[in-house]
Amino acid sequence: MTKRRFELPGIQDLSKEQEAAVRDLPAGEASAGSGGYGGSGGRDGSSRGPGHGDRRDGGRRLIVGGPGTGKTVVALLRARRHRRERDEYVFLVFNHLLHRFSDQLFPGELSGATWQRWFGERFEIFTGESLPRKPAEPGAFRPIDWDGVADGVARARPVADAPFLVIDEGQDMPPQFYRTLVELGFERFFVTADQNQQIGDEHSSRRDIETELALDARHVVELLHNHRNTGPVARLASAFYTGDPASPPVELPSRHGPAAWLCDYAPGRFVDVCRRIVKRVGRDPRELIGVIAPNDDVRRRYVDGLRAAAAGLEDDAPRIETFFGRHRPDVRFDEGGILVINVQACKGLEFDVAVLADIDRHHVRPTDLDAVRKRFYVMVARARERVILLRRRGVSSRIDEILPDDPAVLRRKDLL
Repeated sequence: MTKRRFELPGIQDLSKEQEAAVRDLPAGEASAGSGGYGGSGGRDGSSRGPGHGDRRDGGRRLIVGGPGTGKTVVALLRARRHRRERDEYVFLVFNHLLHRFSDQLFPGELSGATWQRWFGERFEIFTGESLPRKPAEPGAFRPIDWDGVADGVARARPVADAPFLVIDEGQDMPPQFYRTLVELGFERFFVTADQNQQIGDEHSSRRDIETELALDARHVVELLHNHRNTGPVARLASAFYTGDPASPPVELPSRHGPAAWLCDYAPGRFVDVCRRIVKRVGRDPRELIGVIAPNDDVRRRYVDGLRAAAAGLEDDAPRIETFFGRHRPDVRFDEGGILVINVQACKGLEFDVAVLADIDRHHVRPTDLDAVRKRFYVMVARARERVILLRRRGVSSRIDEILPDDPAVLRRKDLL
């Protein structure tokens, strides 16, 4: 397989606002000449390392920023800092694929887990009870019963010497998660979040996190610059920004790139669509293409179609992976190929090219178009270089109501 560049930047490569987040400085105090990562000078000029600065003010930080601002990078660099200083820490993420992505990007062994798995294990250790869950249909996901959790915590002893918690995509953990941890005795939190990128049914607003962790303006850093996307990708993503001031709009990058396209295809020509995607990998084997599906039926359809198209190639077929539920192969983000996933799995990831598959199949709640805008805000921003939206020709959908009309933002064409 062809390798692609996939590595964590050094502290010297960060913007001032990113460095402020990692080094625990107010944004105005960060500077390119402030020294390397993990230096010996504290904020007050003492010989104490940055980790001791955390202990002086309670060790709680919230990093807020839109897509492409480097929240995951900042969180991983923070985890690396704790690892170098031999602090006990845990890196928590929303889902298994983001955990896999973060683990591969981290230099060394990352002490991390998905938040639900880690929280369930800790709850059982601290209370001697299994994590309470609500009833559900057989085989369906059972949500956490937070009333039952509160009852169990009331009988638990507070945690002694709790580790640092580095939490990425913190908007997708509910307020009760943070509340419970504080009640158990956890004190040191480093959370990255963007209220405009909420996807799941259970989530926290910026105000929720600030309230549960007792944060004020001194503890919050806002990231405003997009370091991931080209200008065309970022402009399309910004068209889905809901305007929620809890996360300020990201400044558009100046990096050039190909236009964003909305491509209609005849449903009977699906095989040709898959061939086009597979052939694109052949043009540049270093590219990782993310095909993001609105639901599991579409995901399976594209996996089957792409694999069938790849099987017909005379040359080496590209790597085609999928990741869902309990099917968790060893997906490599440092290799080219195609990864087909559901929209819920794309949080925090990045691809060279993002293909939004069959956008007409997205479920739209009649009174909540903003929820769909947030979904597209997340999906589009996964693309570093190019984004392509695919839509079945002749199929009506309310998705059309949120698509930008400006051809300078989204060009349209019939694919076949």
